[in-house]
Amino acid sequence: MANFEKEYEKSPIKTDCLELYLREGILYCIYNEVRELDLEKARICVQDRLNYIGEQVYPSLFDITQVKHSTKEARDYLADEGNTGVAASAILVTSPMVKMAANIYIHVNRPKNPTRMFTSKEEAVQWLSQYRA
Repeated sequence: MANFEKEYEKSPIKTDCLELYLREGILYCIYNEVRELDLEKARICVQDRLNYIGEQVYPSLFDITQVKHSTKEARDYLADEGNTGVAASAILVTSPMVKMAANIYIHVNRPKNPTRMFTSKEEAVQWLSQYRA
């Protein structure tokens, strides 16, 4: 149990949409495989995240490598009210299609907090570190 306590600040959880855990002041949100992230699923994911963090605000790494597509309504929601509790967002991508969608999200939807896209988890965490409380 001692190793677990050192590795995580809060017990990890898995929901229907996400795996969530806190490590060194950064919230990790790993999306499960999703064919289409629509507004309803986006709202569920945000609610799961808010239930996990309570009133806290964290720099957050969003691993969307398993998300195949997202709707405009979902992106609009996530860029604005869906960003509650997020100090900064690092979006982890791998495929060219997901990379294109993340670029659209950042440049067209214009999230209300600092947001960058990464293909390296280590670089994403390094960038997010500057936003820790």
